[in-house]
Parts: sequence; C-alpha cells; structure tokens
Amino acid sequence: MTDSSGSLQEHYDTMWEHAFGAIARGDVDCDTRLAAGPDPRRGISLIARPCPSLQARFDGLLDRLAGAEPRQYRYPAADMHMTILSLLTAGAGVAIHPALVDDYLAAAKAAVDGIEAIEIDFGGIALSRGAVMARGVPRGPSLEILRERLRTALRERGLDAALDRRYRLVTAHMTLFRFTEPLRDAARFAALLDEVRDQPLGITRIEEAKLVVNDWYMSSQSLVRVAALPLRA
Repeated sequence: MTDSSGSLQEHYDTMWEHAFGAIARGDVDCDTRLAAGPDPRRGISLIARPCPSLQARFDGLLDRLAGAEPRQYRYPAADMHMTILSLLTAGAGVAIHPALVDDYLAAAKAAVDGIEAIEIDFGGIALSRGAVMARGVPRGPSLEILRERLRTALRERGLDAALDRRYRLVTAHMTLFRFTEPLRDAARFAALLDEVRDQPLGITRIEEAKLVVNDWYMSSQSLVRVAALPLRA
C-alpha cells in the first residue's frame, strides 16, 4: 500500500531531473495569479503543519533562496503546510456550503479514527518548473494508510468526483517557494538549488490533522478552519 522510502526518493529524483535543467536555463513556470490579489478559488483539504523547529529551518532555507531571487514568492510561516489529501480541489466557482463541509468532515473523521501519529523526515528539496519544495519522507506507513482510508471514505459517500483531480498525491512535500516572474540569474539560482538539494532540515511529528476550506495556496488570510482531528499517540 505504501511507497517505500526508496521508491519515494526515486519519485523525487525524477521530479528533479525534469525540472532542474529547465530552471538552470531560466525556463520556469511563472504563477502570475499570486500577484493578482486574493485568490477566489476554494476547496476542502486535510492538512498538517510543520512543528516550530522545522518551520524555523524552512525559514532559514527560504532566506537563502530569497536572497538569490528576492522577487519570487516565499511562503510565510503561517501558510506552511503539508497536504495530507485534497478532498475537494480548489477551483473557481466551487460552491462550498455548510452541509457539504459537514459531509467531508464526517468522511475525514471516519478515516482518521485510529490512525497513528505520522513522522515525516525532511531532508533537502524537490523541484517543479514552478516551485521549490521541502522533500519529506514518511517514517512508516501511517500517511499512506490515512490517504487510502480517506479515498475510501469519500467514495463510500459519493464525494470522490474531484478526488486526485490534479494528480494522485504520493509525496510528503511542503511547497515553500514559487516562481512569479523570470529569474534574474538562472545559473546562479540553479547552483544554489544544487547546493541545498540534500540539506538536512529535520523531522516533524504530526499528531493532529486539520480539515480546512482553503484557496489554491492555503493562504492563512482566506483559510477557514473546520476541525482539528487528533491522531493516535
């Protein structure tokens, strides 16, 4: 059921191979929506937050990335998150009413019941052409078990129409840095990425999953907290 750490690392390596050369050439995917004001897209997600010590390490890494490319978008500490599963993918015109939220909450509660706390080891970064992510590897199967239980709970309730619409989530990454405009010095930035590729960042223990109504970026200004669901210690 669960990815081994080896196969997950292979997945991250493939992501790197697909993106690193393009970034080094300055061929980045710029997200112009970030500069356009509040994001109207809404969805429902189950997320986890990094512990304070890991959050501080992420901020230190972001200081280096932003020092090289200061006009890109760095996630503020309050917005840092790991998506356990996007239950309803954020989109324009998605109507999220209280009864729908209650249905998703019931599915999340059923899936979380009895799941052990999840430990994630973050070491180094992963890439796409649009973003830099902290690279996480779960310790044990709890994260993938929870994701599969969520998918099952949603299907049983007829709530799976928008499930895994963007992609089937298998990683444990946290997006930290997005490109919003062309790079000032692509070669220099690529050299920095290569330098921090395997930089140890730390471990976080997820003892609580949070069900939220969110925009595409999980911005704290628009996020609505629905419930905190404890995991088994």
